[in-house]
Amino acid sequence: STRASINILAKKMKFAILSLFVIACVLAGHLSEVGGVKTNVKICTAPKGNDGESRTEGCLKQTCKNGVWRPSLEETVCCFDREAFPPNHNILTTTSQDGCTTTSINCRLDGDKARMVFQVENSCPKPATENQVEALKQLLKQHITDHKTCCCKPDTTTTMTATTSTATTSTA
Repeated sequence: STRASINILAKKMKFAILSLFVIACVLAGHLSEVGGVKTNVKICTAPKGNDGESRTEGCLKQTCKNGVWRPSLEETVCCFDREAFPPNHNILTTTSQDGCTTTSINCRLDGDKARMVFQVENSCPKPATENQVEALKQLLKQHITDHKTCCCKPDTTTTMTATTSTATTSTA
């Protein structure tokens, strides 16, 4: 009786294994046929491409998925005004009318992705601070006091004497 139970169990296992093998063969034949006659994996057309294949044109990357080309932005270039720029490339530079400020857009690589970097450079000298202006005023006042200069008419000449520090005017 135990031997009969083992034989029945062995026959059931053989049947189960054989059934699984047949199901696997049917599924494999259904998904793809040897020789490429017919497959469930769809191929993209116009242009022709295999599933997972990518093509890049300018700023657009197209990837074949289930027989359809799916567009996305290409991440390895910078796109500006519908034009692709490679990394480490100057895209645009402008200078202000007074020539003091230069603005530029550059394409830089950030890891594996291209990014646009904006730069603003001011090449004109910085205006004087309030303290610097005050110091210049004091220097001018001191200079005027030390030399006692005066405004003269265009037809007169002014001479300075070193001993008296006063101006003498003579008419020509």
